[in-house]
Amino acid sequence: MNNQKIFNKSFLFVFISNFLVFIGFEMLLPILPAYLLSLNASSIQVGLVTTLFTIGAVLIRPLVGYYLIDNQRKSLAIGASAILMIVTFIYPFLNIVWLFLFLRFFHGIAWGVSTTANSTIAVDLIPKKRLGEGMGYFSISTTVGAIIAPSLGIFIYDSFSFDLLIWSSVILSLSAVIALQFVHSPTPIKREKQPFRFFDMIFEKDAWFPALLAVITTLGFGAIITFLVLFGKQKGLEHIFLFFLINATVATLLRPFTGKWYDKKGPWSIIIVSAMLGFLSLVMLSYATNDFHLVISAILFGSGYGTVMPCLQTWAVQKVSEEKRGAANATFYSSFDVGVGVSAFVLGIMAEWISLEMIFRIVSLSFIVVAVLVYKDYLNEKKR
Repeated sequence: MNNQKIFNKSFLFVFISNFLVFIGFEMLLPILPAYLLSLNASSIQVGLVTTLFTIGAVLIRPLVGYYLIDNQRKSLAIGASAILMIVTFIYPFLNIVWLFLFLRFFHGIAWGVSTTANSTIAVDLIPKKRLGEGMGYFSISTTVGAIIAPSLGIFIYDSFSFDLLIWSSVILSLSAVIALQFVHSPTPIKREKQPFRFFDMIFEKDAWFPALLAVITTLGFGAIITFLVLFGKQKGLEHIFLFFLINATVATLLRPFTGKWYDKKGPWSIIIVSAMLGFLSLVMLSYATNDFHLVISAILFGSGYGTVMPCLQTWAVQKVSEEKRGAANATFYSSFDVGVGVSAFVLGIMAEWISLEMIFRIVSLSFIVVAVLVYKDYLNEKKR
């Protein structure tokens, strides 16, 4: 591999595989609760669709991080993508709620393995001096996939059927497995490892600060995916899809520039600026009454949140030794899952008492908190 080259064949194919995995998974998210309701599930059981999945993903990631210290990443990524495909294929055959929820737990396990292994492969393939830029590119596969997939899933489900949605997800997972066949993942150097300790591995201590910032930042994303469609209906915003489309486009177009900024200046300035843009985005959104306001908010959110998250993942990986990259990625993705899960639960309770406009304004303060914490870390770094 060229010492300064990012876009080699292996990187491109792991990017494609990760993108397909995210599309195939995220397109099911808005549909599975509705499908479970058709099986006469209770409200608590519908809530468990997300909860059990998150538990499975969070519990498996420490073990994956430990395994990846000195074991081959590619075989694990292929196996996880194959299991995602099989689990998805089984969903339509389960008409017993508790079996469905049990399968959902294993879906979370496979998801935790796949995302951690894929991102660790990507980190291995990126030159150290261009890690910020490279992870910026790689994160496009997650952010764009996560943004367009829910709308795609709803379209397929409403226009065709649940079975076609499942088959679409299965085919995407199969394609992800095929793409991984063309990836050459460097073989890790065998090292003496400390005994596995779950609570030590579930939270990689050297990556705790970026992980904490990721949890806080994800509150804004959680508000968007939970309430934006409902907010659009309340405000008569008929083109709410513009927010998702423009957000994804802006985040993608900025990656080459923000990644280079990170590599040259470090994480502090770019995260602070991006967090302030995220703050302005949610404030603007809370006052939106027309498509112009929606577009401006989307541009700001794509520039803000769309930049902060890949920077935080890069920062987490840089804070650990090479053999702990898998553990750092596991910690980062778990923090994202926790942030989304907590925000959906807490904001759902808040929505019973306050308006959606006020929720967006309150959550916007999370970006201010991130900017302040990063600035304090910068000052501490200067003193060292």
